[in-house]
Amino acid sequence: MSAFSPFNDSNSRDYRGEKKTQMRRNSLSPTPKIKVNKVKAIFRQSTSASLMPHTSAAMTIIVLGASGDLAKKKTYPSLFKLYLSGYLPQQCKIIGYARSNYSDESFREKYKPILEKVGGFASEDKLNEFLSICHYARGKGYDDPEAWEQVNVQACESEKVNVVANRVFYFAVPPDVFAAAGAAIKAKCMSSKGWNRMIIEKPFGKDSASCSELGERLSRSFNEDELYRIDHYLGKEIVQNIMVLRFGNVLLQPLWNRNYIKSVIINFKEDIGTQGRGGYFDGYGIIRDGK
Repeated sequence: MSAFSPFNDSNSRDYRGEKKTQMRRNSLSPTPKIKVNKVKAIFRQSTSASLMPHTSAAMTIIVLGASGDLAKKKTYPSLFKLYLSGYLPQQCKIIGYARSNYSDESFREKYKPILEKVGGFASEDKLNEFLSICHYARGKGYDDPEAWEQVNVQACESEKVNVVANRVFYFAVPPDVFAAAGAAIKAKCMSSKGWNRMIIEKPFGKDSASCSELGERLSRSFNEDELYRIDHYLGKEIVQNIMVLRFGNVLLQPLWNRNYIKSVIINFKEDIGTQGRGGYFDGYGIIRDGK
């Protein structure tokens, strides 16, 4: 019999052993280089500002309710951080819209001390650069067609040299003006050279009926891919940690459900008052706003 034969028990064991060893080696071998490079390219595109598609086009960001509490505490500080990180396009203009009486200069003066607190180690030059792209527009109301026509003129002025110009409308206003403001924007201020996005924050109405009505009225003006419904509280670290604890823990995952939990108690604590938000909370309630 030859030195090797599949019918020889000892040789068969050797053959099977060599095959298992080879399989283990294959399983421990590095991922093919082409796959690694593809993953790296996708990661770079998702995190590098220069490779993000939106940064190559012009963008106008219009903040409704620019003189209000939400814009002051969340919206403008967030935009400033995006600017410092390079995530805003080079050709970007931010227009604040509200009913308060501000000029571009007085509006910048209002926000400068606020943004100084969130800029970290940002230089004075960087803050001034950001403020230079911030402008202000005043209207009689959020559904004022003439005011929105002027906003459109301002936006077009900065977009005229660009082939593609996108617009983002951030609704930092109570939900009872979403639909009326949206209808005016649709009629007078939509970009014709790129996409348009309406970002609306909760609460979406004060009950199920008003929520459905609001959705129906917004759908008359915009397609679903133009509407973004968000809740900035879902971005808070403590909320995200609850999700990880709930779904990433093999011990708690099967227990955290309606069969084992009687109630959930949320303590909502702030060391500030309503600070001019009384009318808003009167209509919608702090529980709906904070949940």
